[in-house]
Amino acid sequence: MLVAYLDEFGHVGPFVTPEHKKFHHHPLFGYAGIVLPEAQVRAFGARFEQRKYRMFRRDIMASGKHPRRWEKKGAELYTTGAQQRYPARNAQVLDLARYLSDRGGRFYFYGEHKPIGTVKETGRTPSETTRRALLGAVQNLCFYADQQKQNLLVLLDRGGPMPREEAITAMAAFIYSASSPEPMKRIIEVPMELESHRYGAMQFADWACAILSRASHYHFTESDSFQWAPELLEQLMARRTVQHSQLWLPEQSEAVKPEMLFRRERWLKQGNFGT
Repeated sequence: MLVAYLDEFGHVGPFVTPEHKKFHHHPLFGYAGIVLPEAQVRAFGARFEQRKYRMFRRDIMASGKHPRRWEKKGAELYTTGAQQRYPARNAQVLDLARYLSDRGGRFYFYGEHKPIGTVKETGRTPSETTRRALLGAVQNLCFYADQQKQNLLVLLDRGGPMPREEAITAMAAFIYSASSPEPMKRIIEVPMELESHRYGAMQFADWACAILSRASHYHFTESDSFQWAPELLEQLMARRTVQHSQLWLPEQSEAVKPEMLFRRERWLKQGNFGT
């Protein structure tokens, strides 16, 4: 069986521009993380805890918490300031990426470009955005699991009751529908939620989401805030990503594949996406 640990990347709410007073967070929303064979889950979790303690020993000791209950959020790890002050941390994260890959694990992501504008202007609510992204993420994972001839368990970082709860309910109806594609039978249960501070693999999924959020923000907006992110994303994910990983743009006939996000020239300037 394959086990997928997924968290959210981007932002679920409306997006207008990076300069907008309210809707400035991110033009995409989706799910990303890691997928690994069940036999490797325990080993990877142990490796993650070792590296986390090495990277943040002082912070962990100062917190007074048990090391395995202390968490460093990816949103804090992957800021421009943190990259400038602590560049050596990237080598530790890269070691984890290699360890994951050596044991048959892969990074994975699926996201969609949101329509530009407010909810009133676009008709797209956060609930609909969540439903579409979760359905696309799980469906593509099932196709991957089917190719590997493996069953699939999907674990999500625990989110709020709305709109995630509605999306999971809709997912259950799709999974158990008689009309669902055959590969959907690979998933053994509706996606389950975990508290990330208790699970190292879920924390690593959060880190993957953070760097993907930074890189995709750079590619799909005019902001230069995260111009360092594509190179770092390439170091982590190149040749370590599930082939079904993609960003879906309704305006395009083809999805954006991982290698397209590794480029230093932003997507908006490659002539593939209208602004």
